[in-house]
Amino acid sequence: MKHRLIAYVGGELHSKVVAAGSKPGQSQSAIIEMALKAYFSLALDHARESGMIRRQDDILRALARIERDQQAHMEMTDLIAWYELLFSPPMTDEQIHAAIADTKKRHAQFRKAVEKRLGSGRRLLGEALADAVFSEDDFVSVQDRRQ
Repeated sequence: MKHRLIAYVGGELHSKVVAAGSKPGQSQSAIIEMALKAYFSLALDHARESGMIRRQDDILRALARIERDQQAHMEMTDLIAWYELLFSPPMTDEQIHAAIADTKKRHAQFRKAVEKRLGSGRRLLGEALADAVFSEDDFVSVQDRRQ
C-alpha cells in the first residue's frame, strides 16, 4: 500500500521532476520514490561508514600503542647491550668459545623454564598476588585499633 505525501519543492526541481515524469514508463511518483530510496540508502551507508571509521580509529590507536611498546623494548635492549659491552672485559678466543658453550647450555635451560611457566597458564602478577599473605596488621596499626 502506498501513502500520499505532499511536499513543496523549488521551481527548478519541480520542472525537472515533471520533465522526467513525462517520459514513457515513468511517473512523477516513481521518480520521487526512487530519489527518496537513494537518499535513505545513502544515509544508511553513511551510518555504516561512520561505524567503520570509529572501528578503524580504535585499531589505529591500538597499533600506535604496540609500536610505542616495541620502540621501548628496542631501546631497552640497546641499553642492555651497551652496558654489557661497557662493563664486560675483553676475552681471548678460548674464553669466548668456553663462554659460548656455557651460554648455550644455560640459555636452553632458561627457555625450558620459560616454556614450562607459560605452559602452565599462570602469570607472574597472579602468582605474586596469590603468594602474598596479608594480615590486618599490614593495614592498621595496633595503636589505631585502640582509638
